[in-house]
Amino acid sequence: MRDLCCECGEPAGRSSVLICADCGAWFHSPDERVAEDGRKCGVHVIGFRQLLGRDVVPLCLRCDMAFRLRYGIPS
Repeated sequence: MRDLCCECGEPAGRSSVLICADCGAWFHSPDERVAEDGRKCGVHVIGFRQLLGRDVVPLCLRCDMAFRLRYGIPS
């Protein structure tokens, strides 16, 4: 695992992180359920069971944009 976030380049710090389902790098994703502070550097895409076989898919911002461009999905 890399030491820095693939999007902002900062260390993990106190907020939660997720692993991108496409590139495998980690990114900051503060948990909204427990009101974690911090910058959100990716998305948790919901509803791609038909296309990806999973209901919830974590993607960094770069992979999310590439995925949406590839399949013509509006953001």
